Amino acid sequence: MQSQVMMAMNPPGNRSSKPDWKGLSAQAGDVLGPEFWQDIASLIPLTGPRVDMYETPQELVVVAEVPGLSSPENIQLSFRDQSLLIRGMLVRPYGVSDEQMRLSERYFGSFERALRLPGRALIDGMRAQYHNGLLIIRIPLAPPDGEKMIPIQFT
Repeated sequence: MQSQVMMAMNPPGNRSSKPDWKGLSAQAGDVLGPEFWQDIASLIPLTGPRVDMYETPQELVVVAEVPGLSSPENIQLSFRDQSLLIRGMLVRPYGVSDEQMRLSERYFGSFERALRLPGRALIDGMRAQYHNGLLIIRIPLAPPDGEKMIPIQFT
């Protein structure tokens, strides 16, 4: 069984070092039913925003999904131990109890997400903007240092 899973993740002819998750997902859907991944996902609560992070030569850009924020007091950014911390609170915008909910897929409540940043990140120049449910954080990067030679003393 394990070898079948590994074969599905890295089929022959897959020249990429990345696993073939789409192929594995399709095979799981064929065997376990089309709603398998939705059923699994519903069991695992998402308590932090989904994030994309990409790097350009000048900056690191973090894009976090945080739909429904109503004020700046509901979100905080901080930096500690080379990690960017995104914390906040999502409040359900309609006044109904949990018992009244027939389907609840969105996350409400406090959240936290920690992202490890590269050593070249210049925190002092960081800028953050919230627009259309996305928190966009731009972090300048120091220029890459070349290789540094370390002298060796012979005695």
